[in-house]
Amino acid sequence: MKLPFSSFSRLFAATCLAALFSVSAQADIVINATRVIYPAKDREITIQLTNDEKTEPRLVRAWIDDGDVNKTPDQIDVPFTLTPPMFRLDAGKGQALRIIYTKSDYQGKPLPADKESVFWLNVLAVPPKPANKASENTVQFAFRTRIKLFFRPEGLAGQPDAAPKQLTWKLVSDGATQALEVYNPSAYHISFSKIALVVDGKDFKSEAPPMLAPGSTGRYVLKDFSGKTDATAEVHFSAVDDYGGEQNYTAKL
Repeated sequence: MKLPFSSFSRLFAATCLAALFSVSAQADIVINATRVIYPAKDREITIQLTNDEKTEPRLVRAWIDDGDVNKTPDQIDVPFTLTPPMFRLDAGKGQALRIIYTKSDYQGKPLPADKESVFWLNVLAVPPKPANKASENTVQFAFRTRIKLFFRPEGLAGQPDAAPKQLTWKLVSDGATQALEVYNPSAYHISFSKIALVVDGKDFKSEAPPMLAPGSTGRYVLKDFSGKTDATAEVHFSAVDDYGGEQNYTAKL
């Protein structure tokens, strides 16, 4: 079943508006993972959704994107098929999503065989329209959850849980700011949850760091750091593992 583009655009706009109220409102559709790992050898993988709402159903739309959060499903071409793409999920019930790797190429070329590729799984949950007239002037929100989908080829060098230990760090400056520069030599993406330089027992934190792709370099500005280090200087950082757990690491410059 395909959702008309105009209808989806309205839901998509509602999703963006809902994000402004995320402190006081929560989505009712729960995904059983915080990230998805797709081993290339598997014919398909399954993700479980549950409607935690106690009385009302939800209309759910699910799709995979390639990193552009603003694209609608009609504008996206990814090497996966996801079924079912849209369905009703009754209160307290569950639904399995099947993800199938369907193409050997993406944007005209094969996915890399020597490193992970990353995509994103989106789940949009829409509540039913209120039945009573007293609710005609209320505002409804559609809630969108978006988690990483890692496509992992066979035979990659090393292990994903060892990748954070392979990072190499150095202190760099552009004259006005001091930053930590890190290189990821591994075949795996590394999702940071925090990064700080610790000097003589004092933490100098960076801005919320992003994900670091295989073979790439990231630079993270340090707050209130003068640029002076000593023999005690260490990098303390946390990275998210395959199961969504946060692991802590220490590294020397």
